[in-house]
Amino acid sequence: MINNIWILIGKKLSGEATAEELLELEELLQQGATDQYPIDMLEEIWKAEHQPKTINKLEDKWSAFESKLDAADTIVVEEPAPAENAETAKPKQGIIRFLKIISVVVAACFALVFVLINKKSVTNNNKPNEIVAPQNGISKIQLPDGTRVWLNAGSKLVYAADYGTEQRNVSLLGEALFDVVKDAQHPFIVTTPTISIKVLGTKFNVRAYNSDRTSETSLIRGRIELTVLKTPEKKIILNADDKVTINNEPLPGAREAVLTPQSGIKEETPLMALSRIHLAKKDTLPSEALWIENKLAFDAEDFESLAKKLERRYSVTISFQNEELKKLRFTGRFQKESIGKALKALQATTYFHYKTDNNQILVY
Repeated sequence: MINNIWILIGKKLSGEATAEELLELEELLQQGATDQYPIDMLEEIWKAEHQPKTINKLEDKWSAFESKLDAADTIVVEEPAPAENAETAKPKQGIIRFLKIISVVVAACFALVFVLINKKSVTNNNKPNEIVAPQNGISKIQLPDGTRVWLNAGSKLVYAADYGTEQRNVSLLGEALFDVVKDAQHPFIVTTPTISIKVLGTKFNVRAYNSDRTSETSLIRGRIELTVLKTPEKKIILNADDKVTINNEPLPGAREAVLTPQSGIKEETPLMALSRIHLAKKDTLPSEALWIENKLAFDAEDFESLAKKLERRYSVTISFQNEELKKLRFTGRFQKESIGKALKALQATTYFHYKTDNNQILVY
C-alpha cells in the first residue's frame, strides 16, 4: 500500500493520474492515510517548486520513479543515469524534487513535535506546587529541604518548583504549623495576605484565613522577623513564646473605634497586639497549635473568633443576633465533642441561646 499510495500521490501532483487512480487515492486517504501523508502540504510545496509539464513518455518516467522507491526501501543511493534526451531527464528531475520535498516535510514535522514536547516539559517543570488541606481534615507534608508543615482545614500552601535552590519562599492562605530546617544561607519566608515572616530555623504557627477578623503568629521556639504588609517599613522581632495578633480590617496608620452601647465610650482596637502563647502543663504544644492533634483549644477567646474555628471544624455556619454576644469570652478544649455538645458546654459557662437549622446555627 505504501508504494502504491506514493505513486498515486506523485501522479496527482504531476497532473497525470487517471480518473480511476484519483478515485483509488481518495479511498486510501479516507481510510486514515491523511495522518501519515499530508497531501495538501505536499501539493502546495509542489506547486511552488515545480510546474507540471506534458510528458510524452510516461512509461519511462514511472519506471524511473519506481526505481527510486526501490532504492529508498533498500537504503541504497545511486546517481541517476545520464539522460539520453531532454524528455527523459525532465521526469527524473521532477521525481527527485518530489522525494526531496517529502523528506523536508517529514523532517519539519519531527522538529515541530520535538519542540512542542520540550516546551510542554519545561512548562510543567516550572509549575508551582500547591497543597490544599481538606475542609474537615489536616494535611502534613515535608518540603524538599526537610521542613515539616501541618495544614489546618481548608488551608492552602504554595511553593515554587525550584524551592530550596536559591530561596525558600512559600505562600499560605489559612493556618499552618511550620517546623523549619535551619539554613543560614537560605532564609525561610512565609507570605500571607496580611503578613510576611522571615526565619532561619524555628517552629511557629500562623493563622491567616481570609474570613477571619485577625491574623495571628505564635512562636514556639527560635526567633522570627515579622512584617505587616500594610506597613512594610515596620518590622517586629518575635522570640520564643511570643504571639502577635494583627487586625486585618483597619487601614494603614489608623486605629479602629468601637462604640459600646452601654457607656457610649469609644474603645480603640490596635492594628496589632503582642502577647504570650498559652501552654498548659499537660500539653506538649501551646493551645494555638493543638489543632494538629485534632484538638480545638481556646483561652479567653471572644465568641466571634471562636465561632470561626467551630465553623471550620464542624462545617457549619454560625450567625449572631446581636453584636454583644460576639464579645463573650471562653476558655476550654474540644476534641471528640459534636457541635451540639460543644455549644452546650459553652452555654453552661455563659448565658446565651442557640437554635439550629441543618448546618445553620443562630446564637441569640
